[in-house]
Amino acid sequence: MKIIDKYNLYKNKYPKHVVLMKIGIFYECYGEDVYILNNLFSYKIKDINGIKRVGFPTNSYDKVISKLKSFKINYVIIDGDDVIRKKFNFNNYDKYVPNDLSLEDRINKIYDRLKVLKDNSKINDVLEKVEGILW
Repeated sequence: MKIIDKYNLYKNKYPKHVVLMKIGIFYECYGEDVYILNNLFSYKIKDINGIKRVGFPTNSYDKVISKLKSFKINYVIIDGDDVIRKKFNFNNYDKYVPNDLSLEDRINKIYDRLKVLKDNSKINDVLEKVEGILW
């Protein structure tokens, strides 16, 4: 299973959580989660083969988790088969995903979200609505 597929599985299960995956000596996140880490830490967003990605070294883990906790942003940590989840009663996830994105970023955000939903049973309903608007 590709890393992005594993990410999409967890993102589909926990859509309003920042999903961080440990890959070697880095943690990485993808899709709309990158905007939160960019917003909070100014981490650079990389676009690799059309997939937005942000990464940070494992020695920054405590700093990142501490800030996510202080801002009450739900998160999930994937480290091999270990999964750590933190959920707050009043999740601020949406508050830190920027609304003033460029047109290109808005389109990419929609695309990223559709890719996350591709294994969800509701994807056909969503696509039919989008196609109804576009065609």
